[in-house]
Amino acid sequence: MKVDVKDVMNNKIKTIKSGEDLNSIKDSKNLIDYLIVNNEEGRIKEIYYFNSEKEYSLSLSTVEYVCIDALLDIDEWNHNIIIVTDDKKNKIGIITSREVIRYLNKKYGSLMESYNSIKTDLDAFMACSDDMVCISDGSGIKVRLSSSCKKIYGLKPEELVGKSVNELEKSGMYFPSATRIVIEEKKPVTLTQKTKSGKRLLVTAMPVFDDNNNIVRVVSISKDITNEEKLKNDLNKTRDLLQRYEHELAALRIEQTRDSNLVYKSKAMEKVLELVKKVAPVDSTLLIYGETGVGKEVICKYIHNISNRSGGPFVKINCGSIPENLLEAELFGYENGAFTGARSEGKPGLFEIADKGTLLLDEIGELPLLLQVKLLRVLQEREFMRVGGIKPRKVDVRIIAATNKDLKKLVDEGKFREDLYYRLNVIPITIPPLRERLEDIPVLTYYFLDMYNKKYSFSKQITNEVIETFIKYDWPGNVRELENVVERAVIISESNFIRNSDLPSELTNIKENSNSLDGIYVSKLMPLKKASALLEYQLIKKALDESGSTYKAAKVLDVDQSTIVRKLQKYRDIVN
Repeated sequence: MKVDVKDVMNNKIKTIKSGEDLNSIKDSKNLIDYLIVNNEEGRIKEIYYFNSEKEYSLSLSTVEYVCIDALLDIDEWNHNIIIVTDDKKNKIGIITSREVIRYLNKKYGSLMESYNSIKTDLDAFMACSDDMVCISDGSGIKVRLSSSCKKIYGLKPEELVGKSVNELEKSGMYFPSATRIVIEEKKPVTLTQKTKSGKRLLVTAMPVFDDNNNIVRVVSISKDITNEEKLKNDLNKTRDLLQRYEHELAALRIEQTRDSNLVYKSKAMEKVLELVKKVAPVDSTLLIYGETGVGKEVICKYIHNISNRSGGPFVKINCGSIPENLLEAELFGYENGAFTGARSEGKPGLFEIADKGTLLLDEIGELPLLLQVKLLRVLQEREFMRVGGIKPRKVDVRIIAATNKDLKKLVDEGKFREDLYYRLNVIPITIPPLRERLEDIPVLTYYFLDMYNKKYSFSKQITNEVIETFIKYDWPGNVRELENVVERAVIISESNFIRNSDLPSELTNIKENSNSLDGIYVSKLMPLKKASALLEYQLIKKALDESGSTYKAAKVLDVDQSTIVRKLQKYRDIVN
């Protein structure tokens, strides 16, 4: 665990020279914790620690010096005495075992406060409904139950905690177990359950996965529907309740993801982030490709925030939004009298402002050829000249370029310098469009829903039909368009449930204006042979996932079992 030195150090110190009267200083020990005695050469001779009872002399065999701006790795710390200095090498603080323990106790107290707050919220959540809420671990052991289980099962929550759903099912307490089925099939389940006392329950159970796709929790909600006359009404209410809980679970996942300012679930974005985390710590120039609205700036900010330059500025400029005659001055600054209307004191450019930090050149493909030469010099020499200047200025800045155009094609057309292209294209990163990462659509939708609910003080919910419509749509404007659609729906929907009727017509008329037919959606062109292989492979894989065996999959797809096995082997190499 790495922490800022200034957060750990004790600044209640006093430094004196050897030979000064220690007794007069020790009389004021209630004002200081440590007394540092230097010899004639300025080196530490003795260190005294004071407490309420007596003073201690510290061993000097393990003293080291660090700057106030440094980080302390507590895991790697070897219990040395650390003297903290400012940028002028003055001693301004000290770190010993006492300071580290005090810091860790403070952090522990903060964590306990957060834990107690979360526990209070969970207790309130578990007690707020007449329905029975049960949380089990990944092996089916009941971890927590709401108090309503007494009414449904005739047992108190503490009598069921620690019991296995398999044991309870075998004992006849209820059948079937929704939690067991969720663990076996790794997907949400809704079913009708019969209890030992003769009650009928409508049970909805949902899995919660960790980063390795392992089930760590199963949350089930049981509603008593013994009265058959109310079955239909209860079913509708349970579906609404399930949507609310799905939204709450999605909100929890979003809260975890917010730590990194990124919201994603797809494997495609996971691969992008793996590459990003590899290149962020180094200063190599990056070139970010992606369609309009895919989140290029978000990725660039994330790279900056996890890089060694995170303490410096993050500066962005859109190369296509500023006229050519002003863009040079904006990037490189200008000297006094460089042109009519210039400030008398001159003005620094964005390269100077971004010194020690990161500069994002968005829409780099729009940069005029004349300025491409100056940019090339900055990349090669790490220096530039202001407009009207005569002296080169050194700059320490990481450059990230972003574009939605094919720069190689622009090079071939003579619209972009080839040498600059190769200088920028050190590490290219391509962000896939939203239509190629459908798994991100639901989690992004709930993220924007939560954001605009808070912004406008609403409590709107998204229905499943809207999520299905979103997944079918091509999203030419990508994430930015999705955000706009969600904001619009939150504002104009008349009820607390956002439905298809609240969406723009281009989304709801997708079946009439898209390349869809019988549940098959074409999002991009590819060779017909590969498309056929992908379709057959996905159909077989889906049949296997749902049926559990090649025999049952063959029956569903109306082919021989040997055909399934042969095609699986054939297409596995093609699709991979």
